[in-house]
Amino acid sequence: MKRINRFFWWCAGANIEILKECPTDHSKYFGVGGTIVFTALMASFAGGYAFFTAFKSVMPSLFFGAFWGLLIFNLDRYIVSTIGKGDGTQKITKEEWKIAAPRLLMAVLLGFVISTPLELKIFETEIQTVVERLKIDKAEDLKGRDVSFNDEYDKLNNRLTKVESDISNLTNNKKKLTENAGAYYEERKSELKVDSKQKESELNSVQSKVNRLHSNYIRAINDSLPLSTISSRKYTRDVQIGVRNKLREEKKELDHQIVELTENKGEAITNEQQKIDKQISLLITEKESLLDKKTQMETTRTAKRENYDNKVENYDGFAAHLEALSILTSEKSAIFWAKWLITLLFIFIEVAPVLFKLMAESGPYDDIMDRLKHESFVREKQKISDINDSINTSIKISTEKNQNRLDAEIAGNKALLNKMALAQAEIAEIAVEKWKEEELKKLNNGVNHIINNNGQEKNETSEKSNG
Repeated sequence: MKRINRFFWWCAGANIEILKECPTDHSKYFGVGGTIVFTALMASFAGGYAFFTAFKSVMPSLFFGAFWGLLIFNLDRYIVSTIGKGDGTQKITKEEWKIAAPRLLMAVLLGFVISTPLELKIFETEIQTVVERLKIDKAEDLKGRDVSFNDEYDKLNNRLTKVESDISNLTNNKKKLTENAGAYYEERKSELKVDSKQKESELNSVQSKVNRLHSNYIRAINDSLPLSTISSRKYTRDVQIGVRNKLREEKKELDHQIVELTENKGEAITNEQQKIDKQISLLITEKESLLDKKTQMETTRTAKRENYDNKVENYDGFAAHLEALSILTSEKSAIFWAKWLITLLFIFIEVAPVLFKLMAESGPYDDIMDRLKHESFVREKQKISDINDSINTSIKISTEKNQNRLDAEIAGNKALLNKMALAQAEIAEIAVEKWKEEELKKLNNGVNHIINNNGQEKNETSEKSNG
């Protein structure tokens, strides 16, 4: 029992060692963990059935079912573990709703995903009946989509029926002509006269239309209407003129046959017999050709329908069952409400652990976890503070070292500058003394030169006076 408790606590995302010290919270986390486990089991069944419906293979379905159950289990455990305990009261506040909204949406989505395959299994018998109905509809739909082929086949049958009817009529006419030429002659003559009158009526109608169209064409020319209008009216008139000319030829041929029958009855009867034989021969040839083509088309149609039947027979996958369930819910209100009750049940099962954690009052386990979180938070903050202090101290020491180095460099530079200044002053003093000596020497030399020159001038003057 202890192992089951520990397992369910772990499934609920609780710290097992801490939860051991809080007996009053055991049942709460046991219930949350149990809900997660059984939801995962139902998800596993649903996923395995959905996979089996799609692929009809047992072992892959078992593997996928286990994988799907573990996936749902992991998602549910994540949702419950990260939701927190709320504000510790049974009331769910707006802020708690906002915080829980993303996880609740995930839970609702998982409820839909888990419930759908199970609904398919629950209503499997009814769904299979609808699937068979869908197969028939799909087969008819596929056959009906081959419109061009079906149209061609229908036209061929219609033409074949017409040819067979014409052969039968011509054979009867030939028989009448052979057995009772006079009666056939009169009957044939009457038929030709009726056809001639009908052609004459059609000819008069078309001629009236030609006259009207010709008047419109001439009016367009006289009124200088656009060239496109004139061309259009001319084309329409010419078409009707062609129809009129054809009717004239047909009426002329009918009148000629009537004259032939009237003037030369015997020869006309012989010609009629030959004409009937020729027509029957042509129709028989056409009939044989049509029958060959019909046989080929029936072979093609049979192959196509077998292909359609094979395709429709495989229409029994997951999507087909979903479509059948949709049809069932739209046709039968009882199944509609039953389906939604199952869906809502699974949504509630998915959402329940999140809501329970938000509504649960704070217990000893939550208090211990809050304390541990706070201690961890304070410790980490202290570590961050210590790191910051260490960094600041290192920066300060480095700054002081740099300052001392700078001060030493400044002091050294100052002493050096003082020495340079003293040296420059001493050099300048020596230079002045030397300049002074040179100037005095120059001065002394100049005075002696002046004195010598003056002495020589005095001597020369005295010598001149003595002489």
